[in-house]
Amino acid sequence: MAMRFREHQEAAQTTTRRLLLLFAGVLVLLVLAVNGVLALIYRFTFPWIPGYPRFFFETNTALVLLFVLGGCWFEMLRLRAGGVHVAQLAGGRGLREPHGQPQDLYEKRLLNVVDEVAIACNVKPPQVFVLPREDAINAFAAGWDLDDAVIAVTRGALERLTRDELQGVVAHEFSHLVHGDTRLNMRLVGLVWGLQMVYNFGHSLVEPDEVGRRSPGLLFGLGLMAVGSLGWIAGRLLKAGVSRQREFLADASAVKYTRSSTGIGGALRKIADQAWRRQDGWHNAHAESLSHLFFVSRLRWAWFATHPPLAERIRRIYGYPAGPLPARVLPAEDDAAPDTQPMLPALAFAAVPAGDARAASAPPAAAAAGAAAPVPAEDGPLAREREALARIRRWQGPGERKAAVLTLLMSPGNEREQKAWEVETADIPVAAAVRADIAALTHAARLPVLELMLRRTAQRPVAERRALLEAARRMMGADGHASPLDRLLWLAMRHLLSGRPVEQPIATGKNDIAHLSQEVAALTAFLARIIDPASTEGPRADQAPLWYRAVMRALFADRPAPAWRAPDADALVAALDGVAALSAMQRPVLLRTWVEAAQQLAPGGRLSEAAADAFRLVALLLDIPSPRAVADRYIEVEVGAS
Repeated sequence: MAMRFREHQEAAQTTTRRLLLLFAGVLVLLVLAVNGVLALIYRFTFPWIPGYPRFFFETNTALVLLFVLGGCWFEMLRLRAGGVHVAQLAGGRGLREPHGQPQDLYEKRLLNVVDEVAIACNVKPPQVFVLPREDAINAFAAGWDLDDAVIAVTRGALERLTRDELQGVVAHEFSHLVHGDTRLNMRLVGLVWGLQMVYNFGHSLVEPDEVGRRSPGLLFGLGLMAVGSLGWIAGRLLKAGVSRQREFLADASAVKYTRSSTGIGGALRKIADQAWRRQDGWHNAHAESLSHLFFVSRLRWAWFATHPPLAERIRRIYGYPAGPLPARVLPAEDDAAPDTQPMLPALAFAAVPAGDARAASAPPAAAAAGAAAPVPAEDGPLAREREALARIRRWQGPGERKAAVLTLLMSPGNEREQKAWEVETADIPVAAAVRADIAALTHAARLPVLELMLRRTAQRPVAERRALLEAARRMMGADGHASPLDRLLWLAMRHLLSGRPVEQPIATGKNDIAHLSQEVAALTAFLARIIDPASTEGPRADQAPLWYRAVMRALFADRPAPAWRAPDADALVAALDGVAALSAMQRPVLLRTWVEAAQQLAPGGRLSEAAADAFRLVALLLDIPSPRAVADRYIEVEVGAS
């Protein structure tokens, strides 16, 4: 550990020297640009005066150096207070003495998580701050060293992240502390502040006074703003060049510290959901100047971005592209409750042999006897579901995944599927225990658990994925027919297990809903069999059902809608392929229209279980997040996996 720390110190010192050299180069270019622009302005303003005033260029150079270096020095003086000053600058409130105390269960959980990760990293716990006004999921670490370090987390992260996801975010920030990134970032704050001073001074010359009069130096102010913008650009390029690659290292370190890829992965996927819904804004005026410190940054321009793209970070963590997760507000949990699972220190994993990962993750009773772990009689269904989900999150073995998928596909009371399940799982010792845990789940958890098992299997070799699909085909076809929902489920399974990268076509002018109206109408007609079952009954079989008509009115209000055709299950794949050609902006519009039309017809606006399942499956097939009305119907469980 000591050797690695020295290596990190040397790397940080090398990067710091490179940063200072870049800053010096930028400063020289800024001096030359200011002298050139002011000389040009002077020549246009006083064309009758030959030459330039005495010490014209020397004065300009001195003023630029004074503003830039003076601004750096002044900001560095303010930053001597360390991470606490930065956290307070961002609007933070302390959770440890002498800066404050936790005020609710969310903040107490954050303190516990920070202490746990500090143990895993073998460092002293830093000061902890919460940013109470920020609803976006974000965090940052700041400080010159571990003695004055601070970890600050937004209120949105506390309320919207599970415990495992919060651990992943905190572990990411600890990586910046351990690897010396925060010291470099503190220097960046000061240097960028100095580079902005020329622009700020020019802006002060341009601004009118209290009575609306402008300074005689307006033209010089505009010139300084124009040249100062070079400093603004250079400062952001410096931040981008220094910070971007360090985020990948911090993500990898978070997985190492927490022994979980889906903790930090789930947090990033929820941030992607907030970005998609435009809920990732900040209220603090200093947010832009501190952007390189954050867990994620909102800058969209690739050259100025201090962080890699969210999609790339998620892909590197999971090994495959993964879509957003709903960033809903979660209920506060008492971290002292018996069912809370704190993060185990890194040394706790040393006792488990490498080949016994499945045995370590399975319940002792289930591993020994192939039966479900006993649940005390006084515990109710919700408690049993919580315990089952805690075990399900740790399922990693191929037998567990196969038994879970086949159990979730089995229709209640179907004896043929029951016999097929027994044949397919005969060689899986834990199949009975898996089935018992699945039986404890409510409808809200079943589809998310199925998605979790399929996504984990999608990371395995092709032979294992193909074998699971064949087993599912044999079991689902045991009774000789499939319902419309089963057909959607089968297609979603094939899509998730294919391992193909997520494709979001760009708009071409010919891949919108209007141009693909026939495919949209065909898929809507098929979904009507699930959303509005009366569409296939008696005299209405040749008449468009209410839901279909509501969708067509909403989509084609200003143009003729496609003619109604009775749903054709055999044409489902072709319809899906056509709709999959929709641009990335049109896909959510179509899904949202489907959901809103179904809500208008549903009693109290609440979707049926079948409708919610259908919409979630279509969202998976189109690689887009489910609308909130659908997402709120489910318990997301893709957390806590190793």
